[in-house]
Amino acid sequence: MLSKNRAIIEGAVHIARETGADAVILAAALREEKEYLERALGASHPIIAAGGANALRGAIADGEILALPEVRLRRRGRAKIALLEGLAAGYLQAGQRVIVISGDASNGQYELDTIAVIELTDEEEFLGAQEDAPLSILRDIADPATFDAVLGLCVELGHEGKEGKRVGLLVTLGDADNVMALSHQLVLNPFEGHAEEERCVLYPAAKRAIREFSGMDGAIVIRSDGIIVAAGRYLQDLAPEGTVPSGLGARHRAAAGITSNTRCVAFAVSETTGDTRVFGGGRLLMTIERGD
Repeated sequence: MLSKNRAIIEGAVHIARETGADAVILAAALREEKEYLERALGASHPIIAAGGANALRGAIADGEILALPEVRLRRRGRAKIALLEGLAAGYLQAGQRVIVISGDASNGQYELDTIAVIELTDEEEFLGAQEDAPLSILRDIADPATFDAVLGLCVELGHEGKEGKRVGLLVTLGDADNVMALSHQLVLNPFEGHAEEERCVLYPAAKRAIREFSGMDGAIVIRSDGIIVAAGRYLQDLAPEGTVPSGLGARHRAAAGITSNTRCVAFAVSETTGDTRVFGGGRLLMTIERGD
């Protein structure tokens, strides 16, 4: 273990004990550091490892693990995504205090340098959420792997665009029957008639298809188990103006509106900025800025 990493980990242990933290997220694929945290804090503080899927593979073999999108993220972005995925997976709960440890790997070695204490109740400024955002709705919306895949795809599309150009995207996840009942086709559904195994967002072919259809008018509707039901759906109930943060347009009002009337969550990627926003219960739950 690097001496700098040991110092940061020891500091995080002290802060976790003194603040009564409920959980610790290590936003890095560092086995030795994770094991140190587990020995020092014991079962009273769940230790959650978060990092790129490729880096985590083999580096962290067991325990609670979150796979972050394979794009270059700043510390703040990694922390936000790890918190969101932790809530969706049931590792974290609304109202908890969480320690997030992160750092930088630009020199070839992952050096920890940041400890953040996040309150999953009133930390709207950090999360980029609206006041009274119902974070608890994230749990049980979808299989955790499906949630991770959809969120990761949206963040990657926001960072990379399609063929070098920025594109927008609106995806709903969960409660697909009710979402379909409250929407209608704008264009022919490109996913209709294909076998379910070809429409599962956990597989590369389906992810490539979503990228190809990004920028299409309307929403992509995905079931809780990851099966893509339709693309090009017009969501009928837009949230009233003023119920979403100023500067957000029809795509975000549609995301807020559909989540007000169903048990889905909605992901909106801004064509203008590349930012990804997650909505649930009619409220903005988190903003992941392209520059995070």
